[in-house]
Amino acid sequence: MSAPPDADRAPVAPLVRSGLTELAAAALSGWVFTACRTRPDLTRRLGIRSTARIRQWHLDLAALGAASVACGLAVPDPPRTAERALRIGAWTNAMAFLPLAFRPDLDRHPAYLAAVTGSFVSTTVGFCGLALSARRRAR
Repeated sequence: MSAPPDADRAPVAPLVRSGLTELAAAALSGWVFTACRTRPDLTRRLGIRSTARIRQWHLDLAALGAASVACGLAVPDPPRTAERALRIGAWTNAMAFLPLAFRPDLDRHPAYLAAVTGSFVSTTVGFCGLALSARRRAR
């Protein structure tokens, strides 16, 4: 059975689009992780010093991308503040692991810590805001 003619043109919520893009990035980052495991000579030449941080980057992209898709589908038309906060936080949380692959000691730098703290605040506002919105709608 085929889909209705306009089904492929139905708008996709921004949070869902962001999550799907993050999942695509996770799929691509899996190749980087595979290279780290199978071609350590290449990854050393590229300056990657921590394979564990590449793995964290890859897994966070997948987890937060999937969570964004799930939240975007579970709470249609979410509050703008929560939706934007989650879109930003999901990406910045995951991407925060990538620089640590090249500079493992960066996690002690005040600017890095400030950025990561902002990212955690953003995801907290996003997830909590969506949860509150869902609870209010259930009443």
